[in-house]
Amino acid sequence: MPCLSLDGIELMLREGKGLESIAMDMTWQDFEGIVSEIFSANGFRTFRNFRFSSKKKRYEIDVVALAPPRVILTDCKHWCIRQGKASSLRAAAVAQSRRAEEFALKMQEFACLGMERWGEVTIVPIIITLYQESIIENRGTFVIPVFKLNSYIEDVRSGMCDENKVKVPRIDAWQYRNGSRS
Repeated sequence: MPCLSLDGIELMLREGKGLESIAMDMTWQDFEGIVSEIFSANGFRTFRNFRFSSKKKRYEIDVVALAPPRVILTDCKHWCIRQGKASSLRAAAVAQSRRAEEFALKMQEFACLGMERWGEVTIVPIIITLYQESIIENRGTFVIPVFKLNSYIEDVRSGMCDENKVKVPRIDAWQYRNGSRS
């Protein structure tokens, strides 16, 4: 199956194919791409497969979505229905929460993301799944089915998740740390 886009999915829906059926036919790469496109369509700048190192460990975030003052760190789980998934989701939520903590510690090094002038950043870790799950939140990481992502984005914009604020140092501090002090 070729790589899917939002337009391609919309066409399949108009042709009568069910959303669940479309989602099951996606690869995990398509799923990450669709999630990224949904954020972009909602005015976020996105980065896929964002990698960084912290404390001698490597981390990867499937989709980083930015709209000042919020950074949504997304882990996409293209899992079908299976037994034991609740414990796997809890473990994934713990891991995503940890990635968010490490991201916050290293944020000043991510000049490519363009947050230097924001002043304050709210970091929101989430997991996007194909289906509604029994777990909605674990350790500050929300588990959102992809079909509810648009409404969740509106909740985030309204400030629902603003308790995880991180103060951003002045831009000259960023420049000094990055070796480009003027």
